[in-house]
Amino acid sequence: MNLSHTLPLLLATVVLVTATLLFYGLHRRLQRQKRRHLQLNIHQLALLRALISGFQRHRGLSNGVLCGDASLGQDLATTRQELDQHIRTAQALDCTHRDAWNSLIDHWSRMREMRTSDPANNLAQHHLIIRNSIFLMEDVAEEIDLSEGRPELAYLPCIWREVVQAAEWAGQARALGTGIAAAGQSSAEQRVRMRFLYQKIELLAGAAFATLRRHASDHPQASGLRLPQREQVVADFLCCIRQELLGEERPLIAAKAYFQRASQAIDELLALVDAALAQLQPARERG
Repeated sequence: MNLSHTLPLLLATVVLVTATLLFYGLHRRLQRQKRRHLQLNIHQLALLRALISGFQRHRGLSNGVLCGDASLGQDLATTRQELDQHIRTAQALDCTHRDAWNSLIDHWSRMREMRTSDPANNLAQHHLIIRNSIFLMEDVAEEIDLSEGRPELAYLPCIWREVVQAAEWAGQARALGTGIAAAGQSSAEQRVRMRFLYQKIELLAGAAFATLRRHASDHPQASGLRLPQREQVVADFLCCIRQELLGEERPLIAAKAYFQRASQAIDELLALVDAALAQLQPARERG
């Protein structure tokens, strides 16, 4: 073959091979970046789940202590230490939501000292930090497609919204009810608020379980959510609110007993978040 014909062919081949390698290298780099982003967001969601649970527990215990039940003090101190550990993990994050994380960290540093003796202000501060944590969870969950298009994970939006919100209303009911039980009495205003919380739990938990049941029937491979058991525990908590608090000006249930009943329902709801995070694990490990 004539060299004058061979050289352009060789050059074209070299250019094509080089371009192919560059494209493949760029594709691999973008895939690695996407995977790291996915892993970081899943890590943030797991950390926010732990923080929300801890803030909720701290709210209920601190309200019980401020309303007169000193027996909750040791559990409160333990919860505060656990939250401090999660906050230290949050401080080390390098992510696109740094400002929101810094706001949460700063709020906790001020709130953890419990300088207020006013139960209402204490509850308001806890409500605020938990609300902001939930907003951040929604932002992180929506930033990228965590399901990567897998239909068996189509239920995830229900987890970050209805399930987490139901757990928060249950957390508010736990905090308010623990304070009422610790004081041994409730005002008409507190009972109105408790009825409102009862209705919010019933509505959001009902919507969440209905959505998840439909998803489980369409995607048997997404089993493991243990919906009947979790739904029953939430129903039992609602029954406890009705029987022990809504109709009684002077409730007889002990603060610790009520706190534990409420905690069982909250734990079952947040276990759905854990199940979702566990199902996202295979996405971390692929590639």
